[in-house]
Amino acid sequence: MSISTATLLAKPLVCSTCGGKRSSVSGRGRRGSLIRAASKGPQWSTDKTLYGEEKIDLKLGERLHVSVPATSANMGPGFDSFGFAVDLKNELVLERGAFQIEIFGEGELSLPKDETNAIIGAVRDGYAAIFPNEVLPMEDIKFTCINRIPPARGLGSSSAALVAGLSAGLALAGQDLSAPQTKQLLLQLAADAEGHPDNVAPAIYGGFQVSINTGLPGVRKWVTQAIKLPKGMQAVLFIPEFESLTSETRAALPKTIPVADAVFNISRAAMLINSFATDNFEALRYACQDVIHQPIRGAAFPLKELIDAALSKGAHGAFLSGAGPTVLALTGGHGSDVNGDTMATFLAVEVADAMLAAAEQNDCAGRAVISQPSATGVACHKEDANTEW
Repeated sequence: MSISTATLLAKPLVCSTCGGKRSSVSGRGRRGSLIRAASKGPQWSTDKTLYGEEKIDLKLGERLHVSVPATSANMGPGFDSFGFAVDLKNELVLERGAFQIEIFGEGELSLPKDETNAIIGAVRDGYAAIFPNEVLPMEDIKFTCINRIPPARGLGSSSAALVAGLSAGLALAGQDLSAPQTKQLLLQLAADAEGHPDNVAPAIYGGFQVSINTGLPGVRKWVTQAIKLPKGMQAVLFIPEFESLTSETRAALPKTIPVADAVFNISRAAMLINSFATDNFEALRYACQDVIHQPIRGAAFPLKELIDAALSKGAHGAFLSGAGPTVLALTGGHGSDVNGDTMATFLAVEVADAMLAAAEQNDCAGRAVISQPSATGVACHKEDANTEW
C-alpha cells in the first residue's frame, strides 16, 4: 500500500498543543511529533484520527476488541469472486501489558505464539497504512485470540486473521472501522495481501459479496457489491477432520480452461445471483455447480456424495466452501423464521444428518455444524479492560 493510497483516506492529524491548528507542510508539530500533512484526496465527514503526539490509540486500562466472521468463498461457480459470511466468529483482543499472544480454541496447540504469528504482521501493516514512517511498538501490547473458525478447512481462517490484524492496526492508528473510507482502505489492504477478494470482502462487509479487481490504482482497485440475503436462510457445514491448504489446492488448478467450461461457470454464476435477488431457490441446485475448481479439489474425498446427500434431503444447493474440504449446503430462506417455528431447523437437521451419513459411508470423518449467513462483517470497539468477555 503506497503512502498516497493511505493518505487519500485519512484526515491530517491536528496538534492539540497548537490550539487545534493544523501543522505546517513540513509535517512536524511542537516537540518534533509527526503531524500528517493535508491529503490531496477527498475528506470525509466521518473522518476520525489521533490528535497531538499520541501515536497508539490504546490506553492503559482499555481493551480493543475485534471480531471477524468465517467466510465461504466461491459458492460453486464464483471462483475468486463470490463469498459470504457465516455466524462463526474469531475474536482478537488487545490490551496494554507485556507482549504476549494467548490462543484459545481452534489452533491453540499449533499456531505460533510469538511475532511470527500472521496476526502480528497484519497489525503492523494496518498501522503502517496510516503512519508509514512509524514502527508500531509491540513490546507492551498483549494479544488474545479466541478462535472458533477451524484452520485450513475452507472457512476463511487465514482471511479472518488477516482482517482482524489489519483492523486492529488501523484502530491503533486512530481509525474508525465503522467509517466507509476505513473499510474501503481495509479492503484494499486485505485483498492486495491475499491476491483475491472472495474471502476478505464478506469478512469486512458481511453478507453475500461479489467482488472484482477494476485494474485501477489505489483505493479504486478492489470493489465489492452486496447481494441480498434472504431471511431465514441457513448454512449447513460438513467439516472434515483433515486439513487442506489453499496454496496446495490452488497450485493444482489449470492455468487455462476451455471456453465451454468458462461458459458453464459464467452462466451458473449469473443464475446464482439472480436466485438470491429473486428468492427463487429452486434453481440453486444447478446454479451452485462448477467445473473449474471443485472437480480437482474434491477428488481426494467424497465431495459429490456429500452434495448429492444434501440435495436429496431438500437443500437448495451445495458446494465446496473455498478451497475445501468443508462442504456447505443452503437451506431455508423461504420466509421461515428460525426463531419463530421449527420448520427451517427441521430441514437443516435433515440435511446435516444426510451429509453425516454419506460421510460415514465413504470413510470421511468430520462433523456437521448448522450456521446462518452473517449480515455483519468485522466489528471493532473499545471497552474497559475490567469488563468481562
